[in-house]
Amino acid sequence: MERSAIGSFLRAAQARCGQICEKETLEFGIAYYSQRFAAIPDACQLREVWLPDSSKLTEAFRQSEAWFASKGLRCLRWAAAEGQPIDRLQPFLIERGFTPQESVVMGLGRWVECASAESLRILPARAMRAVFRETFLAEGGAAWAEALADAALERLDDPQLDMFVALRDKRPVGRCGLHQVGDIGQVGDLWVAEGRDSLDVEAALLHYVLALAKRLAMPTVLVQAPAADTAQQERFASLGFVAAARHVEFDRVSPGAAR
Repeated sequence: MERSAIGSFLRAAQARCGQICEKETLEFGIAYYSQRFAAIPDACQLREVWLPDSSKLTEAFRQSEAWFASKGLRCLRWAAAEGQPIDRLQPFLIERGFTPQESVVMGLGRWVECASAESLRILPARAMRAVFRETFLAEGGAAWAEALADAALERLDDPQLDMFVALRDKRPVGRCGLHQVGDIGQVGDLWVAEGRDSLDVEAALLHYVLALAKRLAMPTVLVQAPAADTAQQERFASLGFVAAARHVEFDRVSPGAAR
């Protein structure tokens, strides 16, 4: 049976969780958790949530809350399983302090060539750990940046993850990576410093990562864009991606704080 785009995306998401988390299967989902990275939703979440009927919603929530509390943690994200309706789940979680994070999952439909940005060097993050860490410190507030940087460095131990840093004049101006999960190539962790040529840097990074996916002959290549960011979706489309599905997860922090 052919796997759907959202099924491939969710499979890759679980593998990403495994880079920094332990896991335990609960009655209504899979708990991913990490004492070290407890402040970020990536490391304290309930995924593959499946409810046989909406009457189980309160029970599932109580079970999740109690389980994470038993570990001295707080669940910061809920993500439904493929095919799980969210019409009841969404208002229930919003009432309890969660914020919907809607995205568009896009699949690569064709290979597109594009020029590299001039005076830009793109290097493996494993060889540039200090510089790679700087990209997170430049991206957001100090509290989140430190936690995200530490988690990102931990992820580099996964041999199936290839992360890259873009440098100009020895200064980091972007990062992007390719995570291989079986026959799936997930493009992610894209960040570009603000500037006049930021779109050129973004295009160069994506071209570099997609060239790697092409060399590896990845049959499925996915990327995720915020549903509200139509401009980014259009840029992804210009590189050969096609919108395949919409996906919603629920975070218990400020929107985007730990993504």
